Amino acid sequence: MAYGIVGAQMVVSWSDLDGTITLNINFNDTVDSIETDDASVQKSWSGKTATLTFASTATNPLTIGIHLNHGTSIDDLQLTGFDYSVK
Repeated sequence: MAYGIVGAQMVVSWSDLDGTITLNINFNDTVDSIETDDASVQKSWSGKTATLTFASTATNPLTIGIHLNHGTSIDDLQLTGFDYSVK
């Protein structure tokens, strides 16, 4: 799995993965909401973690929008870690 982050958008891509992917993304600030360019992706967020669950057949690469609505500059947002599982 690979990723890139620019401003409020993150792009995730994968290859050779087959099944249901659960991706947990950790940031240095509280996430207020997230969105993706594929309606089939299940999304949730809590604190500094966003979780996405999707089939390996989802849009690849997948674009993820990260929203900070509490006065923090998006320019200060950093990805601090991620993990994923495939079932």
